[in-house]
Amino acid sequence: MRLKIYTDPAFASPVNPMNCAMLIPFLGNEETTFWSAGTNVFDKYKKNGAGYFQMTETMEEAEYVVLPSTWHRYLSDGTTEVALRFAQKAAEAGKQIIVFHERDHDFKFPARNALLFTPTIEKDRQPNEYALPAWMPDHTNGPAPLREKQERPSIGFCGLVLKPRLKSRLVQFARTSLPHLSKRHMSGYSASLKENFQYKFLRAKSVQTLLDHPGVDTNFVLRGDFFAGADRKASSDEQTVARKSALGEFLGNLADSDYSLCVRGIGNYSLRFYEIMAAGRPMLFFDTICILPYDFLLDWPKELVWVPLDEHHRAGQILVDHHAALSPEQFVDQQRRMREIWEEWLSPDGYFRNFYRHFRPQ
Repeated sequence: MRLKIYTDPAFASPVNPMNCAMLIPFLGNEETTFWSAGTNVFDKYKKNGAGYFQMTETMEEAEYVVLPSTWHRYLSDGTTEVALRFAQKAAEAGKQIIVFHERDHDFKFPARNALLFTPTIEKDRQPNEYALPAWMPDHTNGPAPLREKQERPSIGFCGLVLKPRLKSRLVQFARTSLPHLSKRHMSGYSASLKENFQYKFLRAKSVQTLLDHPGVDTNFVLRGDFFAGADRKASSDEQTVARKSALGEFLGNLADSDYSLCVRGIGNYSLRFYEIMAAGRPMLFFDTICILPYDFLLDWPKELVWVPLDEHHRAGQILVDHHAALSPEQFVDQQRRMREIWEEWLSPDGYFRNFYRHFRPQ
């Protein structure tokens, strides 16, 4: 089921000519972030990826054309005209172009022949838009130790929680309630300011909802800065040490909890989602009309402890009811299932091994 693909490295972003994850086995020089640089995140895919795709020598031979860099890279570098020229070449050859966008904001790719793979969509998902995982390392090279069922569920969270202070509340109100502001769009961004800011304090609300429920044991480490403020350290060495310490605390929180809380951040997705899945922890997932990878094959509301958009206030009871309905064996099995899904569908190797299913569903 190998897809025939074509790309041209000459159309990578000329400022930072890095390649999207799909092309790593063929071209290397992948774009990385501080949470993926120097880790094992792409090791298995680098080894196996050439068996999942056939790189053709000409565009005419290919089933699909692939934009070499991520859309985020062209946007950041101010080189979007390069990407659009390549998309036009593909259109002239009668080909669709696969575009990867790997960052928070829902920026569209303005070409009719584009197939956009993105982790986040705020509203109005289009037929040519597909979900993309965040490329997170397998931090411990395997799942967290299996936990046995206890009478009461425990839920963990370790990370940034924005508190609704007066100034931020006023900004949120202005951007969601005042007509002349709430309907405005950022350049190239699909959603209005209203859609972008309506969930700004959802994480804080979800934490409070669970703290208030008498049937749930909470294991929360609440921070005021992303990655425990590691980026505020003076030197790169200090930042590395701080990130390692924060990661260790996060992984310890996962290991010591039956479930883990997952709520969106700036974008309508969460890096944490993929870390939790890799660790083999069931999650309490607050839906915000997000998109998840392979949602045309996986029934995500049944795989996760799903909190629908209109039932966020019931999250504690949803968790209690889910936990009570499980036998000890089912409680252990759900942990194994989370890791299984990550390996098969969400890890770079699993995601690209199944990539053809977007076009040849079975």
